[in-house]
Amino acid sequence: MAERMESPLRREQIAEAALTIVVEQGLGAVTVRRVAEKVGISAAALYRHYKNKADILEAVLEEHHEIHLASVRKAKAECKSPMQALQHLYRGTMQLVERYRALPVVFLSDVLWFEEKRLRDLKMEHHRMMRETLTELILQAQEQGEIRTDIRAEELFVNYLGLIAMPALMCARNPEDVDMPRQIDANWELFANAVAP
Repeated sequence: MAERMESPLRREQIAEAALTIVVEQGLGAVTVRRVAEKVGISAAALYRHYKNKADILEAVLEEHHEIHLASVRKAKAECKSPMQALQHLYRGTMQLVERYRALPVVFLSDVLWFEEKRLRDLKMEHHRMMRETLTELILQAQEQGEIRTDIRAEELFVNYLGLIAMPALMCARNPEDVDMPRQIDANWELFANAVAP
């Protein structure tokens, strides 16, 4: 029996295929036909669910968001402290960056920000949810004495994003320029020291 198109595994395959095309050929090369070919299904089968590049990019954004939400749930359930949860989420995000290194290209693309309002709105909604989650963890860490209180949680959130943004951008186009495991450890150590009370 053929795997159903809307299954989580198939959505993940479609996202991976699209992002591979972005890395290899650029965002403009993403088409339903090319993605179908990468996934190993007919273009007609993919067209039934994804009419164009914007639909595929929406699936990429949704897949990324689902992975992030699963990581948040796991961090909240398993971590003993807010700071430990922040570290868990940071490492999970960086693993996602390594796996889907084209994500920054998509996140910063004109397609997302200027051409497809629904994609921009979706990304902004995901960002709002991420900001709320991380800011809440930072506030909890401040209340528990794990993070200094002389800097607002909102500014610490932006600093936290900086731990991700530059390595992600570098990895997107020149992965050989970044030793990601070392950079991940170094970034976390610098952040933890900077925010220590």
